[in-house]
Amino acid sequence: MTLSKNNVLKSLKFGDVVEVNFSKRDFHGEFIRFDDERKLVVIKLKSGYDIAIAEKDISKISIIQKALSVNKKTVAVKGALPIPNPDLSIITTGGTISSKIDYKTGGVSPSVPPEYYLQIAPGLKNYGNIEINSLMSIFSEDMKPDDWVKIAKAAYDAIKKGSKGVIVTTGTDTMHFASAAISFMLNPLSVPIVFTGAQRSTDRGSSDASTNLLLSAITASKWAGAESVVCMHATLNDDYNFIIRGNRVRKMHSERRDAFRPVNSTPLAKVYLDGKIENISDHFDRGKETVLNTRIDSKAKLLVGYPGMTGDAIKDSIKRGAHGLVIAGTGFGNLPLKEKSVYEALGYAHKEGVPIVITSQTIYGATNRFVYSTLRELSGFDNIIYVENMLTETAFVKLMFAMGQTEKMGEIRNIMCTPLAGEINDKDNFGEFLI
Repeated sequence: MTLSKNNVLKSLKFGDVVEVNFSKRDFHGEFIRFDDERKLVVIKLKSGYDIAIAEKDISKISIIQKALSVNKKTVAVKGALPIPNPDLSIITTGGTISSKIDYKTGGVSPSVPPEYYLQIAPGLKNYGNIEINSLMSIFSEDMKPDDWVKIAKAAYDAIKKGSKGVIVTTGTDTMHFASAAISFMLNPLSVPIVFTGAQRSTDRGSSDASTNLLLSAITASKWAGAESVVCMHATLNDDYNFIIRGNRVRKMHSERRDAFRPVNSTPLAKVYLDGKIENISDHFDRGKETVLNTRIDSKAKLLVGYPGMTGDAIKDSIKRGAHGLVIAGTGFGNLPLKEKSVYEALGYAHKEGVPIVITSQTIYGATNRFVYSTLRELSGFDNIIYVENMLTETAFVKLMFAMGQTEKMGEIRNIMCTPLAGEINDKDNFGEFLI
């Protein structure tokens, strides 16, 4: 029986494959939504692009294939049908990988249901019983330290239930903050925690979401390592992804697919769509008992040294309640100490017992307080801590972790200067520059 246009429109479900005729042309694609306010039918074409067609202009519409049904025995959204022993757990937090175009604003919003992952990456079903935990739905720039704690606890719960690997989907802007935080809060790990995302929303033809999800699933289930890592495109194409240590990675471009690069290190491995994993450097192995430690003090501030800097920013941050500061200095970690107020502000921090962690804003390379005589003047301040080649973002997160463990300056210094999860290298290898 042939259904009328109105009956077809009423019966459409997200992901149904449809054929639409309007303006004497046929269009094939997936049904996305019906804009009730403007009476528009939105479908995703095979090219990957979306088209909105006014209902009144459609002469005929028919369903070619119903949307992919999710097997509730092997895939479950937490809260609806928990899986007692998942093989793979996916924790969703929002971001571009969980987003699509909002046709009311024209912008992207994190509004994709977690089940959609199985539609854009149906190969996920090949990795056993999958539990999807929709933990939150926010852009990563809105993520706070308390959200990192929630991720750590959710991942820990998944591991305790038997997951052989955990995928965390998140926005890319602050993904490297989150992956670094988890490297300290879950240490050691028995299985990998794989952070991934997308530089292009899922409804764009050029979206990298599907590839990143599949390669993250391969990493989570098959890689021999057990670390907090980032799995994102290594090139502009879908050739392979890098597996990068979560506290040695940085987003180096605002929109390129291959934006995430290792810093002061090499990738841990390459992972390919055929399931091949090519190890590149040493990693922490699976098998150890996972330990959860979410004690953090989030009252840390991040400052950047600059020409003409005064001590006001340092003093004001402390007076406003900062318990610790990270300052990204120039070069080896230099600060304009000829500016009297900067030196006085550092002395004020020392008096108040506030740790000052110094990193280098050059991104690559390490700090060194002994190269220039000006930095040697700070040797009397035991609260000033140089952290060698640790990334600024990682130092910011680690300082929160260190202050959560103790209030004693000597112990904070020891934690900051001791590599806990591979965040500090003994020495730089020039071959690690701009990989």
